[in-house]
Amino acid sequence: MSEKQQLYLKNLFLNEILPLLTPLAVHEKRPFPSLMNLSLYRVFEVLESSGQDAVRYALVEIPKQCPRMITLPSESVHAFILMEDVVGFFAQELFHGFMIGRQGTLRVTRGAEFTIDEEKDEDFADLMSEALRDRRESPVLRLEVDAPDDMTNHLKESAGVKDFQIFKGEGWPDLKGISQLAFQPGFEAIKRPEWVPRPVSEMTESKDLWGLLKEKDILVHYPYDAFSSFLRFISAAAEDPDVLAIKQTLYRTGHHSPVIEALEKAVEKGKQVTVLVELKARFDEGRNIEEARRLERAGATVLYGVVGLKTHSKVCLVVRREPSGIKRYMHFGTGNYNEKTARIYSDLNLFTSRDDFAADVSSYFNLMTGFSSPGHFAKLDVAPYGLRRKLLRMIFRESAQTTSERPGLIIAKMNSLVDKEIIEALYRASQKGVRIKLNVRGICCLRPGVKGLSDNIEVVSIVDMFLEHSRIFYFLNGGEEEVYISSADWMPRNFDRRLELMIPVEDGKNKRELVRLLGLYFKDNVKAWTLQPEGEYRKKERGDEKKFRVQEFLCQKAIENDALQSKRLSLELKPQKPKRSSAENMPP
Repeated sequence: MSEKQQLYLKNLFLNEILPLLTPLAVHEKRPFPSLMNLSLYRVFEVLESSGQDAVRYALVEIPKQCPRMITLPSESVHAFILMEDVVGFFAQELFHGFMIGRQGTLRVTRGAEFTIDEEKDEDFADLMSEALRDRRESPVLRLEVDAPDDMTNHLKESAGVKDFQIFKGEGWPDLKGISQLAFQPGFEAIKRPEWVPRPVSEMTESKDLWGLLKEKDILVHYPYDAFSSFLRFISAAAEDPDVLAIKQTLYRTGHHSPVIEALEKAVEKGKQVTVLVELKARFDEGRNIEEARRLERAGATVLYGVVGLKTHSKVCLVVRREPSGIKRYMHFGTGNYNEKTARIYSDLNLFTSRDDFAADVSSYFNLMTGFSSPGHFAKLDVAPYGLRRKLLRMIFRESAQTTSERPGLIIAKMNSLVDKEIIEALYRASQKGVRIKLNVRGICCLRPGVKGLSDNIEVVSIVDMFLEHSRIFYFLNGGEEEVYISSADWMPRNFDRRLELMIPVEDGKNKRELVRLLGLYFKDNVKAWTLQPEGEYRKKERGDEKKFRVQEFLCQKAIENDALQSKRLSLELKPQKPKRSSAENMPP
């Protein structure tokens, strides 16, 4: 570092970093400090100034309130330094009267699981809060260390971990810190412009939202379409004096969520608001407890999930009194009611007022909130009460209907494919001649293209600027096509341990749009990876094909559609002036 850079760092350290640091001594006369889960620590060898005393060690937690990567002033290059190196560089300021010897870094990972008796006659939110406090003291599962061997051994014995739990390396621990490079100044020329989701004009501009939804179903695709579509729906419900009740599930919400604010406003307006907040959403438990308490204080009826199951479905029901009687309006989603993830996750949403859907949704909420047994659902399929069976039946149906002249076809898009029964059913369908195209972004336990087993199965994964999160399932059904969206992946946890929904998309236009969308994901030859029979992924070969990147294409289509809608609106709003008569045109 130059003198200028050293001076900059010294001022930064003394004024903004040092006040946040707390050195923790490690020796036999003091219990080993309780290290925070996933926090980064700098380890120091501390020596008497005389150099005659025994070696001592100290730990300093790297403050999370500060950026991990610090930009250094430089005229010619982009220069950065890691926060833990800054702490090490100025460590003498922490240990006056002692000498600093060798240094290292460490990070602990603690177990995140906890066991709660959900049937205890106590406040479940209080039980969860207590469990979260206990999690801070849960057993250490992994100790990542970058330090000399003798220092590592001392830390191992002091922390009470086993050799197999120690991971040594000379690289950076907590590599996700590299992502901060994306937010440093000076790289504008190579940054992708921030994507701005386009408003769904039908939803945001309609003066009669309820009339619109009685007229047709509306399909919304995040992040190409904006989250404001759902905010319009929930805000209209909160403000409308004819709306009597709102029922909604919440799994993960954002900080200062506008959805929570709308539900609070609905309570203030005298509406019956029932919210099922899933407190067991891993690593969001604390925030969900806070949001649940907030809704309770506002006067909403808040329920904390269902005993033994996670509520993972995304559904909102609005009950409205109209001249013809009670009418119900619904929203179904494949992703969370979270305005932040709606900008970076690819998810599908369906707004509808279909009466047969409404009856099922009311029964579904009764199932979650009361003692209703899982009965017959006319349109919706519900896990764990038959969703796997329904999918198995539809896979078998494709096998039964397939012929050499007209083979069956299954196309499915999801995050993960793990369930053994589903995989075996797909293998059998492939052997019968059914063509199976799977777009699986993450874990896939099925092996495609294995001779005699899965010759007719193709697996593609798209990894791009937005996280592929939507679930879409297509079955040819002998030409009577069926298309579904769902909150559930094809995994045992979704089928057996979570409340999930699979929703049929029956409107012709929306169904065609989803079929077209599925096709686009298999057309991608820029960000697509194909799963090989031996289990490896390879970048999809383009050959002589023109480049096609599905997410980029969908962004461009969203821009074009937005421009068309704006043009249409400007034409509709153009004032019409009456023609003037010749007499009126004469000067006074």
